[in-house]
Amino acid sequence: MWRLVLIVGCLALAGCTYPRYALLREDIHTICVPVFENTTWRRGLEVELTRAVTEELELHTNLNFASRKRAESILEGELVAFEQHGVTKTKSDEIILTTLTVRVRFRWVDNLTGRDIVPWQTVVESRRYPVTLGESVEEGIFREAAQRIVEKMGKEW
Repeated sequence: MWRLVLIVGCLALAGCTYPRYALLREDIHTICVPVFENTTWRRGLEVELTRAVTEELELHTNLNFASRKRAESILEGELVAFEQHGVTKTKSDEIILTTLTVRVRFRWVDNLTGRDIVPWQTVVESRRYPVTLGESVEEGIFREAAQRIVEKMGKEW
């Protein structure tokens, strides 16, 4: 009998697809996400990173976006590091597989009290991506970093 209970419990947990990080503070309904700072030498990446974070918030939270004055909370951050290394090249020296590593610092602040909801934290993501003509490899690594950021905004279990 106890085996049946264990199996049913495991199946219930495995089948639960509701993301843990969607469970944010219930008293916060609005958020402002200003463009993240960028301390790397590559310009424009901060816009792509901020876009990935806002898309992740839209997909996996019930937070509504508002201006800095009207928002109950502010998510701010900075792109601290962006490294790209060619891993595999063709005979004509074209990169076909690259490794990207990003380091992002962020914090989530209660705009009404000025206190940190989530204090400064750092997210590091590193992945290998195939390089396809006309596609941005940065998009994938920023999406993964955004997922980690939103996860860390969720309630601790």
